[in-house]
Formats: sequence, C-alpha cells, structure tokens
Amino acid sequence: MIPPSRAPDAPAAGPAVAERGVLAFWREVERCRGAPLGGEARAGAVAGLEGWLEHGGARVALLGPSGRGKSMLLGAWALELARAGRHEIAFVPVSRRFGTALESTALNLLYARVALFLRTPRRIGERAHGVEEMRRVLATMLEEGRPPGSRPLVVILDGFDEGVAWTLDAAQRFLRDLGPGVRAVLSARSIEALGGLREETEVIALAPIAVDEVAEAIGGRLGELPASVKDDVARVSGGEPLLVEALVEAFAKDPAAVAPPLASAHAGAPGVLELCAGGAICPVLPWLAGALGPIDGEELFSISTVSVGAWNELSGPLVAAGESGLALRHPAWAEAIEGRLAPHERAAVDHQFADHGKRAFTSGTVSDYVCRNWRAHLERVGASLAERLDLVSRAWLDVWRTRPDGSSGFIADVDATAACAASLLVDAAAGGDVVAVLAARVRCLLVTSSVRTILGFEETRRVLAAQAAQDEEEEEGAEGGEGSAGPHIEMPRVGEDVLEAGRPIADAAERAGALIRLANELPDAERAVVLGWALEAASEEHAEGGALAALAHALDGQARVTAAREAAVRLGREPTEESRLARVSLAALLPDAEALDLGREAFAEVPADARSDELPRLSEAAARWSPAAVRGLWAWSEALPPSERHMVLARLASGLPAEEREAGASEALGLALSLLAGDALPPDACWSICALAPHAPAGAASALVQACAAAAGLHLPVVKAVAARLCDLGRVEEALALVDTLPQPSDRIEARFALLAHLPAAVREAAWAQVSGDLRASDGARLLFERNAAAWTRALGADAVLDLSREIGANWPALVAIAGASPDHAPAIARDLVERALEQPSDEDEALFALIPLAASMTEPHARRVCQRLLNELGWKPRPDLLDDWTKDDLGHLAPLFARVAGPQGVVAVAREIVDVCRWLP
Repeated sequence: MIPPSRAPDAPAAGPAVAERGVLAFWREVERCRGAPLGGEARAGAVAGLEGWLEHGGARVALLGPSGRGKSMLLGAWALELARAGRHEIAFVPVSRRFGTALESTALNLLYARVALFLRTPRRIGERAHGVEEMRRVLATMLEEGRPPGSRPLVVILDGFDEGVAWTLDAAQRFLRDLGPGVRAVLSARSIEALGGLREETEVIALAPIAVDEVAEAIGGRLGELPASVKDDVARVSGGEPLLVEALVEAFAKDPAAVAPPLASAHAGAPGVLELCAGGAICPVLPWLAGALGPIDGEELFSISTVSVGAWNELSGPLVAAGESGLALRHPAWAEAIEGRLAPHERAAVDHQFADHGKRAFTSGTVSDYVCRNWRAHLERVGASLAERLDLVSRAWLDVWRTRPDGSSGFIADVDATAACAASLLVDAAAGGDVVAVLAARVRCLLVTSSVRTILGFEETRRVLAAQAAQDEEEEEGAEGGEGSAGPHIEMPRVGEDVLEAGRPIADAAERAGALIRLANELPDAERAVVLGWALEAASEEHAEGGALAALAHALDGQARVTAAREAAVRLGREPTEESRLARVSLAALLPDAEALDLGREAFAEVPADARSDELPRLSEAAARWSPAAVRGLWAWSEALPPSERHMVLARLASGLPAEEREAGASEALGLALSLLAGDALPPDACWSICALAPHAPAGAASALVQACAAAAGLHLPVVKAVAARLCDLGRVEEALALVDTLPQPSDRIEARFALLAHLPAAVREAAWAQVSGDLRASDGARLLFERNAAAWTRALGADAVLDLSREIGANWPALVAIAGASPDHAPAIARDLVERALEQPSDEDEALFALIPLAASMTEPHARRVCQRLLNELGWKPRPDLLDDWTKDDLGHLAPLFARVAGPQGVVAVAREIVDVCRWLP
C-alpha cells in the first residue's frame, strides 16, 4: 500500500472517477486522524486487529452500527500497517459518498489493488469485463494466494454490507477460500451481513465512545460549556462518533439554535438529524438519501420536487460537497432520513430517480450519475424486464462507450438484466410473457458474448502493437551501440476505450448456422422467415461458402438451386478437403448435368496422397445424388484404376435404384476382391467390403465369407458387416459361426452386440440373454451399451434394455438413445434424467447438453430450468463459439428447448435477437 497522497490517485489503478472517490476517502481519514474520537474504544479494536494479525485465522470482521467510526479506524490502521512494511495492503472502501458502492466499481477497485500482489490469469494491462467474470477472476487469484516467501497480503473491504445493487452472497464467493499468504478484513453493521462466512470469521466489536471522552471532545473543540449541555450531547449521541461530530459541528456553527432543543431531543441518529437539519435543507434530505452516489446539485434539483432556493443552504454536518457532487456524509444519515419517510414517500423518491434516468436516456442527455446508477434505481423500484431492456441496447452501449470503464460498466448492466430474465424464465409462477423473457435472456447472452469478443480483438491488437513498438525500440537501441537500449515499453491499458473495434468480426457463417438450426424447429411459414434471415447472413460478401452450402440444404425450390450454385463457386476458391466434400454434397441439389460436372471436378482435385482417405467420403456424399447422376459418376469412374475405383463403387452402390443395386454391389465386390495379394486384402478393400456388404446379393455370400478370412488387419469390422448381411439373407447359423471365428473374446462380444438387431425374433431372446451376460462381464460395458442402445431398443423393446442399463449404470447418452428409439418411454426417462441433472452443481452443467434431444418429452418446468442452466453455461463463450455450428454446445443446438419452453414464437424471437444484435454489434 502506498501513502494516500499517491496511491489512490494512480490513474492506471482503475476507473478515474472511482479513484477520485477513493482519494477523497483517504483525505477524510487524514482529517480524522488529526483529532480522533473514542480513544479507548479505538484502542481496544486496534488491539483486537493486531492480535488477529499475529495469531488469527483467514478472516476478521469489525462490527458496529453505522456512524461508529469503523471506516476511519480501518483506514488509519491500514496506513500504519503499510508504513510498518511487514504486510501488503489492498484497501477498498464501499461507500455511496465516495462513489464506490456499485458492485462493478468496487470489484474493479479491488482487482486493481490485488493484481499488484497476486498472480492474475489476465494479460498485463488486461482486466476482466463484467461482474460475474470479475468475481471468478478474483476468486481464482485470492484462492491461489501469495508466492512462498512473500509478504502477506491483507485485503480490507470496508463497508462490506453497504454495496448498492449487489448481494452479500456475491462477495462471499471470492472471499470464501483464501489461499496462503492472503487474509481479509471486513467491516459491517452486523454479524448477519457475513452470511455463509460467519462460522470461519473472527469478530471484533467496536464500542461506542465513553461519556467522559464525549465531554473531553466537546471541551477540546468548543471550549467550556455547561455540564448539562455535555450531558445532553452524551445522551443524544449515545457515544456514536458520527453523532458527536455532527453535534459539535452544529454547536460551532450556531450554538444559540442548537442548545435549546438539545435538552428535549431524542437519542440516536433521528434526534441528531432533527437538530442538524433545520431551515431549507430539510426538504432536500430525502433526495440526497435516494441518491446512490455523489450527484451534481443541478441534476438533483431537476429530479426533486424542492424549490431552487434550498440548494444554496446545503452545508453543515449532514452534506458533503465534493468534486464529484453532493452526497450525505454517512449512510447513517440515509438510514435516519428514510426512517422518517412513509413507505409511499420513499417509493416516490426512488421512482423519481428511475424516471429521471428514463427521461435522460430517451432525450440522449445521460449524465455520468445516470450512466452509473440508473440500473440500480430500476432495481430499487422493481422495474419490469421490459423497462430494463434499455440497458441492453445500442443506445445504452453508446452511453458507456465514452466512459473510461465502459466495458465493465456496460457488461455489469447487461449481466443484471440477464439475471432478471433468468429468474423469470425459471419461475413460471412469476408471470410475464415467456417469449419475451426468453428473447431478453438470449439478447443479454449475445451482447455480453459479442462485447467480450470485441474486447478480445482489441486486446490482441494492442498487445501486438505494443510488442511491435518494443521490438522497434530494441532495434534502435542495438544500432546505437552498447548501453543505448531503448526505454522500457509499458503495456497499454486494455479495455478502456472498449467497444471501439476497428473492424467487424466475420461471424456471418456462425450466425447463419445458428439460424438454420433454429429454423429446423419451426412450421413452414415461420421457417421461411428465419431461413430468409439466414440467407441474408450467408450471402454477406465476407461469408464463407460453407454457410451458404448449409443453408442451401435447408431451402426449397429454385432458392435452393441458386444458393447451391453460389455456395459451390465460393467453396471452389479454396480447394481443400472440406471444400471438396461440401461441393459434392451440394451437387445433390443441382440438375443432373451440373451435379456430375461439379462432382467430377471435386474428385479430380483430390491429391494422390489423399485419395485413399477422400475418395470414400466423396463417394458416400455422391450416393445421395439422383439415380441418373449416380449412374453418370459410375460410368466416369471407369477411367480410374481398380485400386481406386472399388472405393468409389462400394459407396455409390447404395445410390443406385433397388433393381440395379445388387448388380452394382457385385461389380464393386469383384473389384475389391481382385486386389487380394496372397491371402490378405489391403485395408482399403476391407473397408469397401464393409460398405457394400448390406447390398450384396445372396449369390455373393460365399465371397463375402472368404473376404472375412482375408481381412487380417480389419477382421472385426468386416465380420460385423458380413454377419449382419448373412442374417438379413436368412443364413443366421452361418452368421453366428462367422462371429465365433474371431480370435479375441472382446471382439466376439462386440460383434454379437452389433448382430443382435439383425437376428430374427425366434432366436433374438436367447441371443439377448447371451450378450447381456457378456456385457455385464465386459470392461467396456458402458461404451458398448451406448453404441448399441438405440438398435437394441428397436429390436427388443425398451423394458429389457432399460433393465440392463440399470445393472451396468449406463451413461446419459445411452439413456437418451433409448428414449429416442421408444417414444412411449421418453417422458419417464426424461423426467428421471433431468431430475438427476438438476441436482448436480452448476459447474457440471456442460453435461446437460446431452439431454437436449429429450426436450419435447420434458415437463415445462424442467425444460425451463434446463434451458436456463444451459444458457448460463454458454455465458462464457465468445460470440464465434456461441454460434459455432461445429460444436454441439452452441446457441443453435438449444432450439428444441426453446421450442418446448416458448413454442414456435419463442424460437423465432431467439432468431430475431441473433439478427438484431449482430446488426448493431460488429
């Protein structure tokens, strides 16, 4: 900790406005140190703190009512500790008067201080953005602790329970587990404020001032006064330092006005308030109590219903007029003032502040006070979600854009709005339009994710620029000779001019992919609308062809053909493996002649060293063409050598008309077997046999069995494919005998599992008994069960498969597969799985993505809760990942849940948010 003349004013330590407030706090500490009140009480508390420091645990709390002097005591003690040099100090005052009561402000201040002494997961100059992220970062840093041999760090959070628009629960998250070399001091009004930290936190109670010390203070500052006056001051103040200070100041200003009513004044803050709030200042006090931080006098006048003349008399022991504006000197005065108001009067003040924020926002004249506090005022009046959505808008982003702490402030507002939407989404009894609630929750998710993405881009750009500058300086230093190295280049501050990204993020493909997945859950009319939005995104100039290709498969009619042609052109610009596969898939959407040309072009592009891998994949895609186009490619393949042609024909056979399929399979089988070298087939030929076995004619059965004997390296997959075909042809005994030729017991078990679905009903029950026993004894039981669960369910019914699943403890994906294969059992399976899933801690929510296929079978309350948990899980993804169609845990894959929770209108609303937010956030 650095002396208060320098440390709190350092601009790099955090937002400048908050740092000025902290500087004002330290000035107040210095003022009070000159003439401290309550020497005995202070000495006892300091002794307790020193004892804890030497022998205590991780946390201590200094407790006492508002106005007893906890802040001044801790401030003075912290300075003494810092000057002694045995500890590092990170001190944050949480105070309305000093403008540090908002959670986002307090956490930014705390991070700036502890980051000097703890290892941070952020890069130099980079800080977390948003309250939730900041909590997690602080928790990680404080739990890791100080390096061995370092001076201990004492974190002092003063006014722990005086924060505005944040919960004590939130603070407890990062103060619960303190690592080695880290200790925490908290101050609060009561032990209840400690919540879950109570049991492991030592408590020091700060006593009031003794009566003789009150008299001494009065005499020292005001000279000799009658004993009765001193007694009255002691009685009315109750020995509370704040009240003694206020009475002393009031006497110094106008003793004739204070002395007469003092004798009959009530004890405590309300009585002192009556004595000190005379004249025109009295009507102003409710408005100062309603302000959540320092506020400009003219702005406060415009909010209030007080005449302008009153503002000229704002002075005395109650009101502090500082650089940042007017504020009550202490929260004790706010408590006393609000205690004198009727509930409807307090509500009227709060509503005036909230309405003032709305007027300022609508007119585009948002002050710094409104920017930082409007959200908290909306929360105080219980504003509806619709009223709070202004905080998640482009206009509100523009308000924050010019502030030095715009990233953390804006995201804090968005996070708070998201929390409101989340509670409504889960609680159906709370009422409200579930479609609007879902849309709002998704909007917050998109905005937060987008802002973090922009910040990441900006941070990377700045780090690279700084590195380039440093490299340039080093080069200049080298040219200047020994000893002339350039100066140290300090990393630039990151996140200050947030949201000023120099260029947009090219995420049109991800956006289109998410919209396509949402459209799949919609009826025709709504589906066409959402696909239109997807087409708009996929058609953007910088969008890759993959997005347009995916969209083409979802469209109908001429729009499908047009999109497929444009996608093929874009994909053809980069002849990669993915591009070739996408073009062959697109060919299925084009007229036969175009399809054949596009396919032949892609096949011809495949490099020689990749043909073994790519030709089978391309041929599988081509098998979905029209029969005429498949025949054309079949004929074209005659130019290929047998070592390549068999790979093409084996996959194309499934695309031939039924009456031609067996003949085609026979031709492909002949080519594959012609590659027999000695008594072994090459791997490519073995895979071809696996692909064509389901289409082989009865006359080829013997050839297939011979192929099994020659498939040395791939014996298991070939046997599985051939045995399944033998069963389909009615040659069950031969199939079972073929499985028994497998040398490894584990291979025989797996082959029997795969064969089960192909067995006739007459032998299926006995086979099931055998494979069930094998499965129970198998090391890989769960994996094998998951692979085969759906096929077994279709063949045997869900009851038998579910019985086995319980015995082996099958995983969630296997149970989801059973539910998909047995709609009658799906609701019960869904209920069981969701109830189990919701009992898990939230840090395991990623597993809930496996339950999405069960959305239609969930109850609405279950669907709401799963939806919200998964939206929370997605909250930490940057936008490209949030909409990434290559993963199974993105926003688009939640479409079935959206449909279950809010119907087609909800799915459309989510799609609209994706479109709208991405229009105003690059």
